[in-house]
Amino acid sequence: MAEASSLIGKLETEVELKASAGKFHHMFAGRPHHVSKATPGKIQSCELHEGDWGKVGSIVFWNYVHGK
Repeated sequence: MAEASSLIGKLETEVELKASAGKFHHMFAGRPHHVSKATPGKIQSCELHEGDWGKVGSIVFWNYVHGK
């Protein structure tokens, strides 16, 4: 039986955007599943585990590359 990961923490970075802050917020907060389409080299996928897309309190699983 595989052991579940218990990795919890905070990830912070600086990113140059080619869009307005409003468009970025709309995508990241309201449509996080579109982030992987915009950044396929860094974020592979985003899965909704609980709740609704873009709603406060929803649980989202991010699959991303770190330190490449």
